[in-house]
Amino acid sequence: MSKNNEMQVLVGRTEQLISALTSAILSSAEVAAERIELAAEVARVEQRMSAFAAVLESVGAQKETLAKRVPKATGPMKTLLLKQIAMLATQEVAILSKAGVAEPTAVAALAAVDAPSEPAPTPVSGTHKRDGRRFVRLAQGTNGTAGDATDTKDGHHEN
Repeated sequence: MSKNNEMQVLVGRTEQLISALTSAILSSAEVAAERIELAAEVARVEQRMSAFAAVLESVGAQKETLAKRVPKATGPMKTLLLKQIAMLATQEVAILSKAGVAEPTAVAALAAVDAPSEPAPTPVSGTHKRDGRRFVRLAQGTNGTAGDATDTKDGHHEN
């Protein structure tokens, strides 16, 4: 009878193993299905953002073209160009709003982007000049033009 008991124990263990494997396979399938759903959602969002970016790029190009024409325009033509630019700016805000950007944030961002760039600073006589994010020491007797700075191997500028 001990062989019968051993066989029943073995069959019971086998059933437990099969049950555990079945549960693991089902769990893996559920996780895979969730990953597929998430991947599909990510792809949908990426596609939507790409479409918004393409439209924004197109509207920006149109605005830039019109803005180049404004200085030469006079009278009603200038008014028309400025109105078209304002309408395109409204379109940009609407597109950004659809993309999830709050309207005040979109308006502020567009104002910052559309603001005329600051003119390059004029060279100042002195001991240092700005080079990107850092200051470089000028060689003595220079006027702050390019090629006047000396550089050391550790990234600090010296005389």
